Amino acid sequence: MTGYIDYSNTVLWKLWANLEDGVREGTHRWKQTFGLEGGLFSHFYRTEEAKREFLLGMHGFGLISSPAVVSAFDLTRFARLVDVGGGTGHLALAASEQYPQMASAVFDLPEAIEFAREFTAGSAVELIGGDFFQDPLPPADLYAVGRILHDWSDEKIRLLARKIYEALPVGGGLLIAEKLLTDDLTGPVHGHMQSLNMLLCTEGRERSFSQYAQLLEEAGFAQMEGRLTGTPLDALLAIKA
Repeated sequence: MTGYIDYSNTVLWKLWANLEDGVREGTHRWKQTFGLEGGLFSHFYRTEEAKREFLLGMHGFGLISSPAVVSAFDLTRFARLVDVGGGTGHLALAASEQYPQMASAVFDLPEAIEFAREFTAGSAVELIGGDFFQDPLPPADLYAVGRILHDWSDEKIRLLARKIYEALPVGGGLLIAEKLLTDDLTGPVHGHMQSLNMLLCTEGRERSFSQYAQLLEEAGFAQMEGRLTGTPLDALLAIKA
């Protein structure tokens, strides 16, 4: 967890100093705190050191949660997984270990893919560079998004979910790894704390299973199921009928 601790100390702690303004205005605090404008990931990746700390932090959480996420549902019927925004490849590696018959790939920004090579070396995980909002998705019958949807607004989630839906064959799936709030939105406390974190550094927030299900239904998905994993991230599987 060293990467996440370092990132929290050098970046998140400073963003949280402007929590009151973030709550009042409903927007992230990158400009106020660091004088930065532009796309979110230009902030996360603003230097090589910042990029490494951020990706190491996501990798540490992934080592804890990804094995549980890929085990939350029976995925044996799928032939090829593409982890969209998969960072260091921790989820694709966990899927390859759990389902040896399944081909796995990571699709992420080229600068993240270069960093992922040191974690996937010697494995069969394929690394593909691209922007999931701008570029065509690599073919798959199972896409995964881990700690991706909570970065974005409902509108952008609908766009990405629809893009994934259209790329899937009938019977294909979307595996989501996120921290799920209760449907009455009263908890858990750590979920709401993370939602404040997302307010300060992204365009998004944490959501309940019902909120994700509604967005996925609007994108075309018809079958959805959520599972609590007991790890930092829970799992949701949506199927294209």
